[in-house]
Amino acid sequence: MTAPKLLGAIARILGGLLLYFFVGLKVQSRLAAAFGRPRACPAACAWVLERPRRIRQEVPQVLDRIGVRPGQRVLELGCGPGVYTMQAASRLAPGGQLVAVDLQPEMVERASERIRGAGLDNVEFHVADAHHLPLEDASVDRAFLVGVLPEIPDPQGALAELRRVLRPDGILSISEGFFDPDYRFAFETMRQAHKAGFEWVERLGNLWQYTVNFRKAL
Repeated sequence: MTAPKLLGAIARILGGLLLYFFVGLKVQSRLAAAFGRPRACPAACAWVLERPRRIRQEVPQVLDRIGVRPGQRVLELGCGPGVYTMQAASRLAPGGQLVAVDLQPEMVERASERIRGAGLDNVEFHVADAHHLPLEDASVDRAFLVGVLPEIPDPQGALAELRRVLRPDGILSISEGFFDPDYRFAFETMRQAHKAGFEWVERLGNLWQYTVNFRKAL
């Protein structure tokens, strides 16, 4: 392929990516306008989160980035129907514990059924909101949220509460996917976390599915 043709092909690819990107943003803004303020996925739509391909591919990749390890005590805020809960609990064994919290009782029940079906006994479930976590100060090694922070009406308040329950050397992990209607870019997530007293450790993934890990700022 000659240089002009190669440049033309690259330009077409880049143009297509940009069009795809901006169309995606437009769709998200329309969804936000249609449904009002960001809100949690209702239990009736849990099937959207339980897609087999997501469970098989996306969930393990994101948990790798979050860094769940055996023996840790980990908080999952916004556990939903438990697709991350089950795999995270498996990774914490032996000796680790997962504390799974969700605002919706129906989601907690659905997640509990999934855990019981898998024969796991290291998960503690709570129905609670992000601003009143049923945990003591400095009681978890790691806390993670996947597609949850933008759904919280007061994200700064939630981040302050997460900072309270994390141990001094604990890690806060926030993941977002581009096709979530409430998606926020990584720079916005980092800005909010920094404002709440966290410092950036690492960013993993890409534009479409990223994870940013933080620690408490000194």
